[in-house]
Amino acid sequence: MRRWVILTLVLALVLAVAWWFFLISPRNGRIAEARDDLDAAQQQEAALRAQVTQLQAIRDAEVEYLAGIGQMESLIPAQPRLDEFIDDVYALCDTTGVQLLNLAPAMPVAITGSELRQITVATTIDGDFFEVLGFLFGIMDMDRLVRVDAIAVSSGQDETGATTLSASLSLRLYTLADLVPLEPLPDDGGAGNTGEGTGEQEMAPEAQTTIVPSTVPPTTGPSAEA
Repeated sequence: MRRWVILTLVLALVLAVAWWFFLISPRNGRIAEARDDLDAAQQQEAALRAQVTQLQAIRDAEVEYLAGIGQMESLIPAQPRLDEFIDDVYALCDTTGVQLLNLAPAMPVAITGSELRQITVATTIDGDFFEVLGFLFGIMDMDRLVRVDAIAVSSGQDETGATTLSASLSLRLYTLADLVPLEPLPDDGGAGNTGEGTGEQEMAPEAQTTIVPSTVPPTTGPSAEA
């Protein structure tokens, strides 16, 4: 009888150990893996929620972003747009009453280490103190970014004895493209092309355009006589 009790206990112990290793332990391993997957999914969900919040903030500020991009395009246009700048300078001379004596924009030059290209502009104006001052403030208030590198002012007198100023300005504009993009050479089968068109195209970046002085008369009486 005692032997059967011992055998029963041993058998029960063996079954318990087998039940643990074959049923409980694998189940606990799967539960642990499921918990790890759940934690990873929760972390991923938190990251996705943060991205959604950022995207919603960008969507809400879309109008401000578009306005900022438009302002940047106005400050530094993709094309040189020298014709518009020249028209603005003539209009500013007409508004302030100064006389434009010289306006010489150069060809765009690449800036080292940047995608920008700079255009240097030399200009000379003549007028009284407040007219010249108004012209300088008008340059600063332009929609396009204009940098004033140097100003040289000299004074004189007109026929009536009134003091006049002659200001020479060194300006700088910025753009993202050349004035005249270089065209690819034609495929002539290796014969070569030494025509005048290619030579002019290679010399174009070194050229400089000088604008004829304006005939805009000053708005004040003494300046008008000058």
